[in-house]
Amino acid sequence: MGDYGAVLSVNAGAAAPMRVQGDTIVSGFVKTPTDQVRRIEVGGLAGDDHVDDADDPDRAVLCYQRRHYDAWSEELGRELAPGMFGEQLTIDGPAEADIRVGDLLRVGSALLAVTQPRIPCRKMAVRLGQDDMPVRYMRSGRVGFFCKVLQPGDVRAGDGIELVRRGPDELTVAQLAAVLHSDEPDPALVGRVLQATVLPELVRAKLTRLLDRAAAQARSWSGDRPLLVTARTPYGSEVVAFDLVDPAGERLPDFEPGQFLTLVLDVPGREQPVVRTYTIAERTADSSGYRVAVKREPSPEGRDDVPPGLASTHLHDNVAVGATITARAPRGKFVLRPGRRPVALVSAGIGITPMMAMLEHLATADPTNGARTPDPRKTYFVHAARSSRELTFGQRVRELVSDRPHLHSHLLFSRPRAEDIQGRDYDAAGRLTAQTLQQIVPDLDADFYLCGPTRFMADIAAGLVGLGVPQGQVNYEFFGAASSLFGDPDDQDAGSEAVDSEGRPILVTFARSGITVAWRENTFSLLACAEQAGLRPDASCRTGLCNTCVARIDDGQVDYVIEPMDPVTPGKVAVCCTRPRTSVMIDL
Repeated sequence: MGDYGAVLSVNAGAAAPMRVQGDTIVSGFVKTPTDQVRRIEVGGLAGDDHVDDADDPDRAVLCYQRRHYDAWSEELGRELAPGMFGEQLTIDGPAEADIRVGDLLRVGSALLAVTQPRIPCRKMAVRLGQDDMPVRYMRSGRVGFFCKVLQPGDVRAGDGIELVRRGPDELTVAQLAAVLHSDEPDPALVGRVLQATVLPELVRAKLTRLLDRAAAQARSWSGDRPLLVTARTPYGSEVVAFDLVDPAGERLPDFEPGQFLTLVLDVPGREQPVVRTYTIAERTADSSGYRVAVKREPSPEGRDDVPPGLASTHLHDNVAVGATITARAPRGKFVLRPGRRPVALVSAGIGITPMMAMLEHLATADPTNGARTPDPRKTYFVHAARSSRELTFGQRVRELVSDRPHLHSHLLFSRPRAEDIQGRDYDAAGRLTAQTLQQIVPDLDADFYLCGPTRFMADIAAGLVGLGVPQGQVNYEFFGAASSLFGDPDDQDAGSEAVDSEGRPILVTFARSGITVAWRENTFSLLACAEQAGLRPDASCRTGLCNTCVARIDDGQVDYVIEPMDPVTPGKVAVCCTRPRTSVMIDL
């Protein structure tokens, strides 16, 4: 159909260790020109190691234009040999704005299809000795492109590149790069790009996630929202439940059972708002708002010099009916998973709050489809408290299980009061252990959800695993700083726990997941911290240029170890290249 240019160099390299951002990885990024005829197979260039994309046929061959080498040589003030950017083929070809996704190219005797722009990775900075190289690369628009191998064949330097057929969708590599690398892409534009017929599945999946995220934000709300306190209900001596509604009477959005609400509190005597998260226990009586339960946090035992909980004390003592509280949309991933296995909701103390939301849901709906069903999942609600004085929501639990055969409850009091009657106020005296659960839950092939003090959860989790329950069926949520209940083999490599300029521990709270972890000195970035905590946020370049990892920061201050390619929207951070200066709350 036409001349597309020529192959100027065929480049290959062997996988080797490379030190990147404090980690030693194995990479085939370093490539050098070869004069030999090389075979292009479906998996890529024969004799060349490419590690990160080895299993992705849509990124089998990377092409980079000689015109870009000329521009970089002038910008960097030095000559650059072919292969310096990790490409297999250095070509004399058109710019990204003239290359369509889906273009079919005859390269030597191989037939290739253009699939997507290249997103540079952190290895590029190491290879070229420029920390900001990935950012400069993306900002320049000189990104190159990946190809899929449709027909294997041979290639060598000097071979021509023939344009066999133009891509059917008129979507250029430059246009796709602009959408993929945008912090907040226009949903309408993403929708139009998704209509392209030749998008790789991984690219389509990423674009779909962008649309899903925008849709979720539309169903909920972004930023801060005032909520009106319409009721305060005390539960025992330590807990008060607050009913929160929209001041204008609008019904608040639905939430997943187990999610929490982020409250932004103006506490007297504090210059900055105090940000805390509290689980949504249930809907208000008229179903228009949320009910959150707040336990008054005392000073640590034996530490009268340490003040009691700042936020809980303020809510208990200062926030009355008629007050307005600032809140952020429901978040959290400690929610019911779809399935057919029985469910065991196991809690202690204030850990009962997410379990109540789950129990309310299981009382009326089947989580596999959200509809009322004649065959709901068997559910075992097991809770431990000291006595009826500390029990929260006990009456509501009894109401829910009283006429629903698929629901079962078991309340244990470790220190029942004289007026507590077994069989009426509680089911058994003693401590809750995995062995106790074995007696209560007939079939341990169940989905277990744990919430309560860390020691309590660790003992229960270890006991359940010891009884043969797979770790993947033991779900848990921390109140306070989190770690793995099953141990963290990489914990020592992360270094000691860091403190801020005033000597206070730096804590990182991932608001959407409900996890708080201590920041450690050897951790490179907030993204690395999230991954060490067991999260898997969307991320790609890890160098501040693709905007995949951008998340909202709800509280605290950060420093950039790598300056992002484009200014990040105020109130957000690129977690792949930031480190906390103070304790922070990130919307992940």
